[in-house]
Amino acid sequence: MIFNTQKGIPLYRQLYEELKKKINREEWPENNMIPSETALMKEYGVGRETVRRAILQLVNEGYLYRRRGIGTVVCRKRPEDSLESLVSFSAEMIKRGVQPGAKLIDLEEIYPPHEASEALNIPPEEKIFYFRRLRLADRVPVAVEDSYLKSTVVEEIEPEKLSGSFYDYLVYEKQIPLGRIQVEIRSVSAGQEMASFLNIETGAPLLRLTRTIHSTNEQPFFYLVFHFRGDLYSIKSDLNFT
Repeated sequence: MIFNTQKGIPLYRQLYEELKKKINREEWPENNMIPSETALMKEYGVGRETVRRAILQLVNEGYLYRRRGIGTVVCRKRPEDSLESLVSFSAEMIKRGVQPGAKLIDLEEIYPPHEASEALNIPPEEKIFYFRRLRLADRVPVAVEDSYLKSTVVEEIEPEKLSGSFYDYLVYEKQIPLGRIQVEIRSVSAGQEMASFLNIETGAPLLRLTRTIHSTNEQPFFYLVFHFRGDLYSIKSDLNFT
């Protein structure tokens, strides 16, 4: 296939659209490896950087994921109205028709702050994993995400996985099933740090959303704190009792 360079659309974006069609048409079956970068370069007549950018876009949007020691694999189909759309920022953004993104700000092992220690039911002297990400929607900063995880459950976190859906990484690669989830939402004002990350004025309204995620044996292992821009984000629920 020859791409049209006169459209003003970057080559990687045109390739991304073609590869996404292959996934949606099931030409590349789920849980199967996709062709190598070299094979895609030859098939589409593009350079390695173009292929890499197109694949990264598909990884970030949850169509593909990278499996260590194996290669890039097609994700399973996303079921509608699933648990994922309720707890995964990436899935929620895709469902809303926008491109999700994540920029890693911090990743380290820490002693938990009081709030995380209580939520995870652990003593303050027990170290846990902590990471902070800036969450994007169509490249616009929408939220700051602070995540706290028991290292005894997760064991390790690969930094490169934090550019995409952590839900996919946790549930489908690490195969950690999720149990009960507790959610709390309240309004707060942006402090100087949050305002800087989100490109808003200090004191602007934010939605503060916390999630405590339990394993299937009712043990809390994952505590998240989101600070969403109040001018760009709203909570949407669709409850059907029929």
